[in-house]
Amino acid sequence: MHMLRSGSLVVSVNDDGRISLAVDGWPGLRIPAADTSIACAGRDTRLLRRTSEKRADGSAVVTDEYEPGLVIGRKILHADAGQAIVLESELTNASGTAVELTDVALLRCTSGISLGRSPDRVRLYEQGSYWSRVRPLTQSEGTAETGAEQDRAAAPLHSSSQYAWLAWDGEAHMALLVGFETGERWTGIIETSGPAASMPSLWRAGLAGGHVLVQPGQTVELETLSIMAGDDPWALLCRYGDRVGRRHGVRVPSKPPVSWCSWYPYRLGVSDERVLATARIAAERLRPLGLRIILLDLGWQEGYLPSAFRENDQFPRGLAALASDLEHMGFLLGAWCAPFTISDHDPLAREHPEWLLGAEPHDGSAHIPQPLGEWFWEPHGQTYALDLTHPGAQEWLRTQMRSLSRRGVRYLKPDFMSGALSGALTGRHDRAVVAGGGAEAVRIGMDIMLREIAVGQKEAWILNCGGPDIPGKGAMPLLYTCDDTGNTGFVGWKHLEEDYGRKVAGHLWKNRRWGIIQPSCMVVGLSGTVEEARLRATATFLAGGQVDIGDNLTNLPEDRWQILLATLPPLGVSARPVDLFEPLEASTLAYDASTGGRGGEARKEAAEGVSRVWVLSVDGEWDRWKLVGLFNYDTNDNVPYGKARITTFKLPLERLGIEESRSSAVLEFWSQQYLGASPFDLRNPHGYRHPGDAQGLIVSPSPAMWEVSFFGPSVKLLIIREARQHPWPVGTTFHQSGGMELQDVSWRAGTLSGTLHRPPGQSGSIIIAAGGAAPRDARAGRRKVPWHSGASGSIHLPVVTESDTTRWQVRF
Repeated sequence: MHMLRSGSLVVSVNDDGRISLAVDGWPGLRIPAADTSIACAGRDTRLLRRTSEKRADGSAVVTDEYEPGLVIGRKILHADAGQAIVLESELTNASGTAVELTDVALLRCTSGISLGRSPDRVRLYEQGSYWSRVRPLTQSEGTAETGAEQDRAAAPLHSSSQYAWLAWDGEAHMALLVGFETGERWTGIIETSGPAASMPSLWRAGLAGGHVLVQPGQTVELETLSIMAGDDPWALLCRYGDRVGRRHGVRVPSKPPVSWCSWYPYRLGVSDERVLATARIAAERLRPLGLRIILLDLGWQEGYLPSAFRENDQFPRGLAALASDLEHMGFLLGAWCAPFTISDHDPLAREHPEWLLGAEPHDGSAHIPQPLGEWFWEPHGQTYALDLTHPGAQEWLRTQMRSLSRRGVRYLKPDFMSGALSGALTGRHDRAVVAGGGAEAVRIGMDIMLREIAVGQKEAWILNCGGPDIPGKGAMPLLYTCDDTGNTGFVGWKHLEEDYGRKVAGHLWKNRRWGIIQPSCMVVGLSGTVEEARLRATATFLAGGQVDIGDNLTNLPEDRWQILLATLPPLGVSARPVDLFEPLEASTLAYDASTGGRGGEARKEAAEGVSRVWVLSVDGEWDRWKLVGLFNYDTNDNVPYGKARITTFKLPLERLGIEESRSSAVLEFWSQQYLGASPFDLRNPHGYRHPGDAQGLIVSPSPAMWEVSFFGPSVKLLIIREARQHPWPVGTTFHQSGGMELQDVSWRAGTLSGTLHRPPGQSGSIIIAAGGAAPRDARAGRRKVPWHSGASGSIHLPVVTESDTTRWQVRF
């Protein structure tokens, strides 16, 4: 037996060549005797022999020979000074005939599997480009959203994840991550399956072969796999993300882009006139805060077809004229397209059916394109997937992209790319290229788009909407990372909880590692409530990626403008979802029970795998602080008087990274309510509690715990910094960051001063924890200004910015 170690992880190559995974200090983990498997169309495969050898560099090589002459070679080695164990694999066709590969398992275990001593304490992390989730081992894929106990107990387990998979044992406080470092040709899949409410009977990491043709004597590289273990699941995902990013040389700009998208305000009604009206307002109010891109979503194309590239009559001057006008205003023109999705109304579908993917492997019969599904929008009709292995289709795509570039498009949103990845669409022109079920063909298309739009341009962006998000050939700098957010008010709180609390939360580790994430459009206008707008804006800001504005700027109410402006510019750093794997306790208390002093507090379980508490550490040079976003999706619909329940977030300070021995000053950003300095003690006699306590928002039931209580659906953004013994800013009303817009803050000889960096003409307040001191006078810019007292002894200093930099001071 040969053992390789990476920290606590032990990978053993047994004498028979099988591979076992174990972790020191985690007796409940057991993945023993994993081997390979291979499947080919129309051919029986059978393992003939397996050999293994130990190399002088500490690595091991395992060679599996299969009938009919197929050989899988795997090298197991240390990487990054022992931070991971890596499997590098290749497949050789040593037979005398070509084989059609349909499936390869690099690690496959079918017995003795254990991911923890208590199945109900094990959580699985699964993900794909538009989705992610953390769910109990005992919960099947089909019941992940219902949460019904009887469904959980009855449904068999099936777990499948693209590229990265993680098991977290809450009892042992240990995690195992298995992730692919490459996805150049195939999509890496990690999956488990088994009986209901039990440990898996199958665990495998492998590749769908995509019916790729491997010629006699040919050796093909398979995708590289890495294995890591640790006691922090989120840190493990970040470590994995760093490894993959370094491997592929991912580079991201220092600042995420800010864009405006026409879809939610106008949809198919977008027009040249409406875009210019938007741009004029944006130039005045948003360009100084970083807006750079004006994006035409679906609606500019002839016939509204996804694969059309001529302008319709809503853009009579053409894209080139619009791009020129926007450039003079300081903007780049962006354009939506779906070039991999071909409508049956498109002449291409009739003229070149050989450019469309089919359902069957090529067997000499006539090629028949396979429908993808009906197009949702006008003019509806069936759609097909472009065969990106065909030289003609590639040249068509190249021509369309070059045309957009020549017309001034500098931002591209290629949507619906995932159709060309469908595992059912394996009939294509070039059988040596992986198409359906793999990434290779789509990467060819992505690379064409990158070269034609981005290469040679000083500033150009492409958004990955549904393609393989793991870096590699054709990797795009922006990653769409959840379902569409939808217009406010119409989509419901459950949708937002799924989008932000599950999908965006589970992808935050990718930001600045694999690219810059985009959590769909940020829509803050009507018809939804102000609270919904604030929740959307907070999630977008704490995500730390691209801000894609989705509002009608020509009629946006001023209260929504304030939410929008407070989100710009983006901070560029992502929060950590602290409760994604280990939920924080929450409780509810009904009004009548609280009023009568009868208690009635009940523990409330959050939706499984939904993160409602995000934490971000901020370094503003003049101070360091934390942002804590609390997302409350609870509703009190149709409850009688006295039965409405308030939600209490119970926040252990250790989980937030806050030292309980230090007093913290806390401001809630959206309400501008200064909550005072910890500990937060209401000092009611005899411990009496009543509904009025919630007006203070936060209490300290113990030195190590804070409780924050408020009704949902709503969001609270806490700005937490060390309390000072003298007056000190705790935040402003200008920006969600809590103070990145402030510089040169100092306290000297009874005077607090600094500079505010916001565009001229904005109005707001700097909020100061005064510590009992009374101001003598205050100045903002060239004027002496009044001040007023706020909550918990705070001072609010009103500021109207006179230029990009406004000096302010308060004398005490």
